[in-house]
Amino acid sequence: MYKLRHFLYCRPDRVFILFCLLAIFIFLRSNACPATLRLSSNPSNPEPLIPAQVWQLYTTVGPREITTTHQDAFKATKIAANLAATWFPVDGDWSYRFIGTSSGARFVKEHFKDQQEVLDVYTSLRVPVMVSDFLRYLLLAGDGGVYVDSDVEMIKPLQDWVPEPYRNVTRAMIGIEKDHAAEDEPDGWSFRFVQHTLMTAKAHPIMINMVRNITDKMLELSHEKNTPMSQLELHDRDVVRITGPRGFKDVVFEHLSREVGERIGWRNVTRITEPKLFGDTLIVPINFFAAGQQHSGSDGASPDRRVQHYWSGTWRHWDESMS
Repeated sequence: MYKLRHFLYCRPDRVFILFCLLAIFIFLRSNACPATLRLSSNPSNPEPLIPAQVWQLYTTVGPREITTTHQDAFKATKIAANLAATWFPVDGDWSYRFIGTSSGARFVKEHFKDQQEVLDVYTSLRVPVMVSDFLRYLLLAGDGGVYVDSDVEMIKPLQDWVPEPYRNVTRAMIGIEKDHAAEDEPDGWSFRFVQHTLMTAKAHPIMINMVRNITDKMLELSHEKNTPMSQLELHDRDVVRITGPRGFKDVVFEHLSREVGERIGWRNVTRITEPKLFGDTLIVPINFFAAGQQHSGSDGASPDRRVQHYWSGTWRHWDESMS
């Protein structure tokens, strides 16, 4: 103790040195545990805005309480097998996951366990296309990544999908599928966004809002008709406005409008030939995800093509065309 007092007394500046050493020691001790967190935020090794994972799905739910047999499921998956092979092994660190009926239900229960209404709606749906639609939104809301239908072929490597100028800001990339709305169409019925290929960050507002809207609309419909959801008579117009292109288009435009602070509609993106950024969401021309159609100026040989969609409708697996 005497030597320490003598040390400090003889050289007052040593007090400052001792204080600095003590401060460094305390700082290192207090930050020892979160070291991995600091590493993950290193700008030279940033986390991707859109997770590097690909999702495809096949569910065997059918009308009412009828489900397809394993033989029927095998037929449908065999039809899509050649196209699915283009997605794996995927580029670099991208992962691939195929979701079936059971694994889809497990995913929803795990990721939405605190949202009982979402679980109730998902487990009650009996229209195959609505189950397929709802599950793709749930997958991306829960984990993010790229969702593609089983009749979609990869043309361009995944890491090249988002154009270079937009890669540091894009959290969702949405393609145009149909684009021949007329100026006298106030609602743009002949304009729609792609649903067979989706690319978003985890918990992106577009996917979160789709999940919320589908849940609310199905509960409302069940209440209006005083009928359990699993027994509802649903028509094409219900599919279109709840899980399908109309419901999706409305949610996308609502998000774009919030991102830029003004009303955005189909007139803001019709006939675009270059990607157009609205906040965190990149709207891309028709040839990115919907090339080769006989309308809307679609070009099957466009260098912009990221995928090729073959319109097999594999979700209609009880249809006679699948036999």
